[in-house]
Amino acid sequence: MTVIGPNDPCPCGSGRKFKHCCGGSREGRVGALASAARESAIRKLLAFAFQSAFDEDHTVAEIVFWGDRLQGKSRSHELQWLMDSEDATIKYNSWFLFDWDVDGAGTVADLFLDEESESLNPHEREFLMRLAKAHLRLYEVEAIDRGRGVQLTDLWNRKRMFVIERTASQQIVTWDLLGARVASDGAGGLVFEGGLYLYPAEAKEHIVLHFRKLHRRYQRKFPTDDSAAFFRKHGMVFHHLWLDLVAFPEPPHVTTSEGHTLMFCRVLFDAAHIDDIRETLIRQPDIRPLEDGRLSWRERTEHGGQEIGIWSFEEQRVVFETTSQERAANGRRWLERLVGDLVRYRATALETLDETMNLLRTPRRPDPSEEHADVDTAPVRELYDRHYQTWLDRPVPALGNRTPRAAARTRIWRPRLIDLLKRIENGSERAALAGRPPYDFSWIWRELGLDRPHS
Repeated sequence: MTVIGPNDPCPCGSGRKFKHCCGGSREGRVGALASAARESAIRKLLAFAFQSAFDEDHTVAEIVFWGDRLQGKSRSHELQWLMDSEDATIKYNSWFLFDWDVDGAGTVADLFLDEESESLNPHEREFLMRLAKAHLRLYEVEAIDRGRGVQLTDLWNRKRMFVIERTASQQIVTWDLLGARVASDGAGGLVFEGGLYLYPAEAKEHIVLHFRKLHRRYQRKFPTDDSAAFFRKHGMVFHHLWLDLVAFPEPPHVTTSEGHTLMFCRVLFDAAHIDDIRETLIRQPDIRPLEDGRLSWRERTEHGGQEIGIWSFEEQRVVFETTSQERAANGRRWLERLVGDLVRYRATALETLDETMNLLRTPRRPDPSEEHADVDTAPVRELYDRHYQTWLDRPVPALGNRTPRAAARTRIWRPRLIDLLKRIENGSERAALAGRPPYDFSWIWRELGLDRPHS
């Protein structure tokens, strides 16, 4: 085993000297030596896997791992950047080493343990044998112990487990959906190996059904194989799903009630007599003043009425905001017909839903000055309280237009309500990680008479 000197950097990655870190206790020394064995074992295995003898395997494996995205005439800049990233390299290497079948002779790790076993010390060999037993599976996060680990439920067999993970537990939130390779740490615990796939919580049903379909097809060919063999054979599917749902998701095609493509539009007009224009608009029967001084433009429908845009007023400028190019054009014609020369059209700014989603995906960097700010979150909690008290008795499309209270009383719709509450909690907790005020949903579960899963 690699000898660690007292003044060497600690293998745990802290950046401190070994004697001032893990070397300071017996448990720490054992952990550090295990970490050193892990690093040296992986280094030897990678050297074996990237010999010229495996060149053809890598050529085919890369196509299998990245799927149809490599079949185009040229790779996009975003895809190439992703392929070159450290995260993708770790995931590909883990899959190639422990899942890829080499001509029916086993995995690369199997071949290495058979052919190069003498190059390994007992600790390195033990580590690789533990990792060779692991494979990617689908998990739901049910609880988090920040800085220590996560409680998971295996969505295939419903088994529960605690996985030791210090770093990722700072970014994972309750009800997250993970594609993960869970392995024994050799000391009675479980750890993640080989990178994590984090999927949107709302994709749970889609992903589980996708794997169920693949499993039925697989069982027809290999009826005696267990779930471990199935998931190892389909390890690249975790990567394909992540590419489709997270890295390069298809933007939803959303339309307005008229069937027009939803697009955020901002129409700008120059104006010298703002007060006169505003008074003229207020007198129109379909205009409703808002508390912040803006005006809501509504149209009558057979269901009552719907808002089609908002008029706002700046210094020598009128602004109309709406959600389609057709509504923007109608708003321009309506205002020019109503006030004539009092306004002069300047421009229309357009933003597609895809562009908006890309902005929302960009993580907000917290301002250090805000981290310890004394912010009163009571008004936000009161706003959420009012919203969810109303929501309990409002028909929800995801529940077949039943109210949450009604869905909670039916055997068929209760599971869908529970999944919906999980997604709401997941989104709220992830928003809290980004700096927004947290919210406690426990009262909603009690109000609906539902047991929060494993609470």
